Amino acid sequence: MKLLVQGDDYGFTKGVTYGIIEAIDHGIITATGMFTNMPIAPWAATFVKERPDFCFGIDFNIVSGPPVSDPAEAPHLVDGNGEFIRSKERLKDPCFQSEKGRREMFPYDEVYKELKAQYDRFVELCGRKPSYLHAHSLGHEHYNEAIQVISQETGIPYSMDLWEKYHFGSVLTMPKEVSKVKKEFNAIDQLNKQPLKNVLDNSDYLLSCDYAFVGGHPGYVDAELLSLTTLSLERCRDLEMLLSEDFKKWIEDNHIELISYKDLK
Repeated sequence: MKLLVQGDDYGFTKGVTYGIIEAIDHGIITATGMFTNMPIAPWAATFVKERPDFCFGIDFNIVSGPPVSDPAEAPHLVDGNGEFIRSKERLKDPCFQSEKGRREMFPYDEVYKELKAQYDRFVELCGRKPSYLHAHSLGHEHYNEAIQVISQETGIPYSMDLWEKYHFGSVLTMPKEVSKVKKEFNAIDQLNKQPLKNVLDNSDYLLSCDYAFVGGHPGYVDAELLSLTTLSLERCRDLEMLLSEDFKKWIEDNHIELISYKDLK
């Protein structure tokens, strides 16, 4: 079995960034996507330059922090302070429940321009192209369409296309009655998550796949993170999993080959 291990939101905050670097240098993570719109992106890019062989992609972010493009040219995406409207606010809007409503909330021209600006900033900051493109948080039609177009224009693969092409299995694709993955908003519930146990409990299913995926949002938790997202405390659990000697032993005992998007054509 070939296993891709992905950690999202690189460059979100300094704590998250340091945690992902720890997982790269001492854990089993094989790919991470960068938020190029965040203020610390230039600082985070220095670590990318120091690791030229690692699979750094881009996580397109339009729900947290400032846009890369001019906020005045993305009026449907930002609030009165010029910051992206948070996903929790989007989900409260009844318009989000219909395809027509979502398309009106996220006009294609605004979404494409912002995502392309984020892509160009990755190249500018890191001195190379991203190894893959990835969606962050909310899924909606114009968002996915814009990523598909940028993928076609640049030749950089979209993660979802590769998952489909190679029939990746993961705990997210298992039948609902056995999958235990869900988003928790309560702080104690987040701390009580056991992502590695979830992987090992479903070992038979994962090992039956030719290609499997384990994902998460690893990182150290800092105060800035708490102000930016509800997905916060569980990041330390995801990092714990990616650094775990038990996870490394499971990989070794089952002769699993670790891969990244760079290994997929």
